[in-house]
Amino acid sequence: MADYTTLQEHADAVLALLRAQLGLTVYPAADGGPTVVPPGAQPPYVSVHMAADRPLGGRLDMRSTRFRMRIYTHAVGRDDIAARAVSDMVADALLDVKVVIGGRSVYPIRSEVGRDPREDESTGVGVITITETYRLESDPGPTGS
Repeated sequence: MADYTTLQEHADAVLALLRAQLGLTVYPAADGGPTVVPPGAQPPYVSVHMAADRPLGGRLDMRSTRFRMRIYTHAVGRDDIAARAVSDMVADALLDVKVVIGGRSVYPIRSEVGRDPREDESTGVGVITITETYRLESDPGPTGS
């Protein structure tokens, strides 16, 4: 049977890195909740979403055992300076880190793409959001790549 791993194992590893960053408020909160960012949350903070795909790995059996997770981070601040500070904290926590996931050979987390800052006043409080996408990949195996 192929080792297809789980999105939650990878997500837990990434969220642990972010939550360990001093001074960084991370949503979803460690204790969960019905919403990613609770109503009334005050910036600065980062909101994190993740999605996975399982492309064919480099194995001879041609099974989809490679796991690739995209990490979508939304660094939110009251102004450009605060949003950039949150973005830098996220990068410090994630870039080039090889997390440990049992039974997986994990590659370093890489940056994929960033989007232009976006201003939002829909809640009555003006904020700036910087959205960046990171990538975490792993293959079955006991050692790091």
